[in-house]
Amino acid sequence: MTHDYESVWGYRLKWAYMLTLVGALMLPVFYTLYISFNYGGFGAAKYEFTWLWYRTLFENQEIRATLSWTALIAAIVVACTIPMAVLAAKFYQRTRFKVPFVFLMLSPLFVPADVTAAALLVYFKNLNAVAEAAFGQSWFELSLWTAVAGQITWCLPYAFVVILVTMARFRPEQAEAARTCGANAWQAFWHVEFPQIRPGVLSATAFVVILSFNEYVRTNFLKGGFDTFPTYLVSYMLNTGMTPEVYAMAGLFAVVSMAVVGLVLVMAMTRGRA
Repeated sequence: MTHDYESVWGYRLKWAYMLTLVGALMLPVFYTLYISFNYGGFGAAKYEFTWLWYRTLFENQEIRATLSWTALIAAIVVACTIPMAVLAAKFYQRTRFKVPFVFLMLSPLFVPADVTAAALLVYFKNLNAVAEAAFGQSWFELSLWTAVAGQITWCLPYAFVVILVTMARFRPEQAEAARTCGANAWQAFWHVEFPQIRPGVLSATAFVVILSFNEYVRTNFLKGGFDTFPTYLVSYMLNTGMTPEVYAMAGLFAVVSMAVVGLVLVMAMTRGRA
């Protein structure tokens, strides 16, 4: 969408610049995808297109299991993180201490991933020891839920920022007008505020899915007796090296991430036209 005072060519040049920049940043990803369909893998004298390595991935029971765990964790993290981010953004609008609150929300990003993961590991280990001594139950052993907790600490700040930026354009007077007309707090939020912040919520959801799907450090420290796709990939690379299967796994990472972003863009554009 252009304005009357904006040059059409200037508008097109902005899009050309953005697409060129994104394309340059994505070149390594596209090259990895290109290699992942080569029968001989990287460095082969002749390129032979094949689906073999992707078929091998989905025929591997271990990889199918890791994908199931990864999808399950991502679904739980999204279900927990997005409502928490919305509530945090709404609280930010009401609090008088905005700078300290933003610092508190973003503080997990200032700590290196290894330090956060090790600290959470020690915390859950000690908490589990206390639970065993007090109640005779191992309530905080490393499991799916400890991995979810670690990923939420990583994803929540990003979701909060994305939703907060979108929520900044919403005028609280609209919700107050809805309350005046007889709507309760939930109705005012759902029918008046949420339609205006929906693009931010969808973007935050896509961001959390991608972050969760690609997260390695915290998950590797905090998971129980299972592997997610990233932990399996890193372990496979360390033990086997860069084989054609590794490029296929990396290509699968890229395809899932781009598909999530593309889906959100399509949904946002469709909603915008509606």
